[in-house]
Amino acid sequence: MHNASALTSDPSRSLCQSPGPRPQACPDVQAEAQIDLRLIATSDLHATLLPYDYCANRVTPGRGLSEIARQIAVERAQVPNALLFDNGDFLQGNSLADFVASTRRRRAHPMITAFNTLGYDVVTLGNHEFNYGLPFLSSALARARFPVVSANIATRLGRSPLRDETFVQPFAILKRTVVDREGRMHRLRIGVIGFAPPQIEVWDGDHLGDRIRMRDILTSARAWLPRLRARGADVIVALAHTGIGPVEPQHGMENAATALAALPEIDAVIAGHCHLAFPGPGVQPRPEVDPVRGLLAGKPAVMPGHSGSHLGVIDLVLTRQTSGPRRWLVQGAAARLAPVGNGAAQAAEPLRRAIAPDHRAALAWSRQLLGETRIPLHTHFATVAPSAALELVAEAKAAHARAALAGTAWEGWPVVAAVTPYRSGGRGGADNYTEIHAGPLRMRNVSELYLYPNTLAALVLTAAELSDWLEQSASIFRQILPGSVDAPLHDPDCPGFCFDVIPGLSYAIDLSQPARCDAQGRVLRPEARRIVGLSREGRLLDPAEELVLVTNSHRANRARRDFGPMRTVIATGQRVQTVLADHVRNLGEVGTAPGRNWRFLPMPGTSVVIAAGVGSAQHLGDLAGYRPRVLGCDEQGFTLYRLHL
Repeated sequence: MHNASALTSDPSRSLCQSPGPRPQACPDVQAEAQIDLRLIATSDLHATLLPYDYCANRVTPGRGLSEIARQIAVERAQVPNALLFDNGDFLQGNSLADFVASTRRRRAHPMITAFNTLGYDVVTLGNHEFNYGLPFLSSALARARFPVVSANIATRLGRSPLRDETFVQPFAILKRTVVDREGRMHRLRIGVIGFAPPQIEVWDGDHLGDRIRMRDILTSARAWLPRLRARGADVIVALAHTGIGPVEPQHGMENAATALAALPEIDAVIAGHCHLAFPGPGVQPRPEVDPVRGLLAGKPAVMPGHSGSHLGVIDLVLTRQTSGPRRWLVQGAAARLAPVGNGAAQAAEPLRRAIAPDHRAALAWSRQLLGETRIPLHTHFATVAPSAALELVAEAKAAHARAALAGTAWEGWPVVAAVTPYRSGGRGGADNYTEIHAGPLRMRNVSELYLYPNTLAALVLTAAELSDWLEQSASIFRQILPGSVDAPLHDPDCPGFCFDVIPGLSYAIDLSQPARCDAQGRVLRPEARRIVGLSREGRLLDPAEELVLVTNSHRANRARRDFGPMRTVIATGQRVQTVLADHVRNLGEVGTAPGRNWRFLPMPGTSVVIAAGVGSAQHLGDLAGYRPRVLGCDEQGFTLYRLHL
């Protein structure tokens, strides 16, 4: 557990980076004194330390913290005063992270080693920090040589946010000596406060239990921000592991960065969680959101992509005040995303040396041979057609569940498994697909097939509830009007990892109907139904008929939120990755051609356009019946296909 009372962090130190003689201190400064303060930020690194994809076993230029380190050095060298932050989701995301979490080690977590090496000033927590459980997280953070802050993650809720026992300190006040434009020294107090999605309590509830309690982001902010000002913060920076949503506050909102920026105490916002690049064209302009200048509610803000794709930079101009409640006011600001991989390569060498043993160990672990696959396993078309890759995962989950239920009251019940194409393009880019060739299957391929460290769970659902489950999944598709030509099929607001298929059931999806649910699973149109003919083994299911659905802890927790209490028949805490690895080891040889358990209802004279990844053209046989045609590539490198419905 981390001390929640240590609200003022780091001893006073200079931020001066530029060479030359030390400026003379001048406590009695003039009113017109101006300070240039640069805020440098990473977010959603997901353990991407090196430009290397462990799943694909290849170098990925332009990604990773080591590449960012080169640009961090450039940004620091340009100004006399700079601070470096991370905005969360750093402990999970690839085989390196899975390896570290699955082995006993004496070394510090490589992400913490990296942050220590690069001299991060403050870090906040994201939702994925909790994926491996609290003991692992606490052990990792114990080696941090920087404050870790979050105001709305508590171990016990008090009568108000100020009386909560927070998991880490809610904020830090950095006492720094800075230099103004005239070379004079000043003492500056920078308040840094952190926030995370309140849904953590649901998403990881299976292994967090009641040990973590979440506050609404805005409720916490309104309580804690005046405390920062009262403690003398001259500038307040919000490390907000939350996306860019509406400016109007909504209780429990997952994407609260805009509403947070509207609070008067906040001077700058580092956003994240959604893996977008802001400022930039990936975020649509709307009131209070300026993706050109990088403003949220008029405040400078950045969201630096994911996996080391971008570096966020906010430049503040502070002017000394002779009167009023604040000593310094933000008189100018600029937000931008800096290119990654620029600067001298030697700037990354200290980081590379520090984590080299971890990288070598992760490579050896990820290359362990488990078995073989008879056919290629890929997810290029997993959101439009049955996939052998997903069916292998479903097969492993269902087999494990049947064995676990033997000798219980649930033995002999019909068991089906829900599976998700976690690597299916989207914001991850045209390389973000599972692509495993026929032949050896290794541990790294398990991470490629199943990206997250979720644990296996099995629930009892009625056929009606299973239909609703699939309705939520079908929200990733736009409504397609009959007779449409080359209509975009996928809704960009609904990522592919929201899509579940259940290979043990047969059904069709009627794209002419509007989506019943939104991307968060909330029912928008109760009368809308896209799932047609839900059946099992050739027999239509009665809506009241009960089945065992094998899923993961994250999906099970969300289902309890959406559908209410339901019977849990398996919740052993065993990771799905482990279940899949054991299944391959036991069988030795896996992989069969995908069945045809689900399809789109025919719509004669109608065509849609989908995007798939590099190398997808060799798998067009999976689209039999849709008469696919290649339309070329878009500016992001995706291959576009026309499908005839």
